[in-house]
Amino acid sequence: MSSSSQTPPEADRATPNPDRDRQDRHFLQQALRLAREAQASGSSPVGAVLVGPGGEVIAEGQNRTGETFGPERIGGTGLAHAEMDAFFRAGRLKAPETLTLYTSLEPCLMCGGGSALIGIGRLVWATDDAWGGSGRLIAWDKHPAMKDTDVTATPFGDLERDGAALFAPEAKKAFPDEGWAMWRERYPAETADVD
Repeated sequence: MSSSSQTPPEADRATPNPDRDRQDRHFLQQALRLAREAQASGSSPVGAVLVGPGGEVIAEGQNRTGETFGPERIGGTGLAHAEMDAFFRAGRLKAPETLTLYTSLEPCLMCGGGSALIGIGRLVWATDDAWGGSGRLIAWDKHPAMKDTDVTATPFGDLERDGAALFAPEAKKAFPDEGWAMWRERYPAETADVD
């Protein structure tokens, strides 16, 4: 694991990689755009982009739990998280270890576990999820199914703040008192005006 939610990614890198940083920023911005689209559709504001080794988009996904779909789509269930939506859209993946999944919010246990079990090589998220994020319960670098997943958490402070402000109203609504308190502690400025 190259980084964790406790260690800034730039602290782990021996050599700066401007091309990778540009790509990471671009696709995290795209994930945040998808999160806003999900919110506009009545779902939780979370977006995901699955990207190939050459920077090509394999699939996009957004949270669809507030949308209505027929039984043939994941969108009609509580499993309709952004990452799962992207995986279902992508279908069978060839060489998943070469792919990067960008998400606007730290994946939950289902989506983080799914990413690792599929064999996604790299996972990058814009904003930590202080309550529902997989990092609270998964030691990525120690779990046998997940230790080969390279995790980069919150590489850009401005995008982290954007994602936190976007998801904060959902966090207050969806999480119990303890969860909201954790969000307020992790993101005090972004949660200050949420009623």
